[in-house]
Amino acid sequence: MNLSFELYGELIPLAGGERITLVTETAPATVAEALSVLADQCPALQPRLDQCAAVRDTDILLRSDPLPENGHLVLLPPVAGG
Repeated sequence: MNLSFELYGELIPLAGGERITLVTETAPATVAEALSVLADQCPALQPRLDQCAAVRDTDILLRSDPLPENGHLVLLPPVAGG
């Protein structure tokens, strides 16, 4: 299965780009499993992944939610401002 991650903010320099595509032999069942695969393949992201929102279309997903059928997640880091 192809997993694709679209990254924003501070995640881009950590990953070396705005998008990451990974190929896995078995499809992760949940968002949490997909993020675990990403952390294994891109260790620089691992410390930030717990703080990121995982998004599909306009929906923020829980870590326990099923992975979208297309294997695509958008990852949004927390922002601060005022």
